[in-house]
Amino acid sequence: MKTFEQLYTAWVDGVLTKEEAAAFEKQHPELLKERDDMSKLKKLLQANLVPAEFAHSEFFTSKLMEQIVPAERSLPSWFRVPRLAWGGIGSLAFALLLFLLCIPHGELSAPLPEYVAVVLKTTTTDPKISATVDSEKGITLIKLDGVDNVPDDEDLTR
Repeated sequence: MKTFEQLYTAWVDGVLTKEEAAAFEKQHPELLKERDDMSKLKKLLQANLVPAEFAHSEFFTSKLMEQIVPAERSLPSWFRVPRLAWGGIGSLAFALLLFLLCIPHGELSAPLPEYVAVVLKTTTTDPKISATVDSEKGITLIKLDGVDNVPDDEDLTR
């Protein structure tokens, strides 16, 4: 559907078909006098105005086109990789750096113990039981005095 301005311009220029012009004139009868005035003005302008030749018209056109369609930026070819790929590469590099900074730099060939424990507390609620801790190289021994012996056949996993 054409706008009023498009129909009006085509009507004044005489481009509309007879059916379209008749329908437009029927909708806007007040514009008939205006069309006559516009056609007189058009003839007057065509008779008296001589089209001027622009000096350096190519320069004017090129500057106008630069504003309408900006020139494509020329970037090095490695910048054309999508941002998602650069994000992945950057994240991978950052994770590798964190990994290298966070691993211990001690002697990696030394065997690690199978079980490591830290004694947090050696006091009990029962005053009859006392605990002592002896630490030697690689071994920590906790002695409990005042506790009954546990039979060998008793299941301690419960």
